[in-house]
Amino acid sequence: MRSPHCLLGQMPEPASLRWLPHIRERGLIKGEVLQAQGFVAHEFQVIKLGFVLALRRGDDGVARPIALFGNGHAMGSPGWLQLPSAMYFQALGPGRICCVDIAGATRQGLVDAGFVQALAISHAHGNALLAEWARIVRIPGVLGQLAATLLQLSRLQSSLLVRLPGQGALAALLATTRETIARSLHRLARLGALERRDRWHCTLCPEALRQISGGQAPDRSAQD
Repeated sequence: MRSPHCLLGQMPEPASLRWLPHIRERGLIKGEVLQAQGFVAHEFQVIKLGFVLALRRGDDGVARPIALFGNGHAMGSPGWLQLPSAMYFQALGPGRICCVDIAGATRQGLVDAGFVQALAISHAHGNALLAEWARIVRIPGVLGQLAATLLQLSRLQSSLLVRLPGQGALAALLATTRETIARSLHRLARLGALERRDRWHCTLCPEALRQISGGQAPDRSAQD
């Protein structure tokens, strides 16, 4: 849990030791809904490993993807205030999450000033991620959007060797098709912006991706 982006991991050690007995770790199942829009969460959750898709249901009743979150992201924060979740969170595949029963932690007096401060910092970090996803989907063209998405995935995983979500998830997030995502990944590879390791992993060239996301042709000579 002691991750630079994890709310519980950021707390001082005396506080984190008090929380430790109340933290339950479990696995994720692909397609599992972890939080539901409009319902008050009874459990506070932090992604330890894997991807979670955030979806928002509009007036048309359709839940559409709005963001992709990774390791260290907290879910269920409104539950501490008995407020409903503003979105759905759905697991994209196998992974691990850490869970805390909100009522139990509150009864034990764990929600002190230090935790509230950490919660506020986590909330600000989450808002920044939502803002970045809002920016990405407004980049002209799927190729530029996908390049920016790969940079975002690199930041979420703190690595240039990135595990890719499924092409269906990327297509839903960028409002396009699987075929377009597949073609765009192949084109990014030809442009030297990434190197595929296997079906699920690739090594990124950040400078080339930044150029492509900005609408520029990558400078291949700078990569040689």
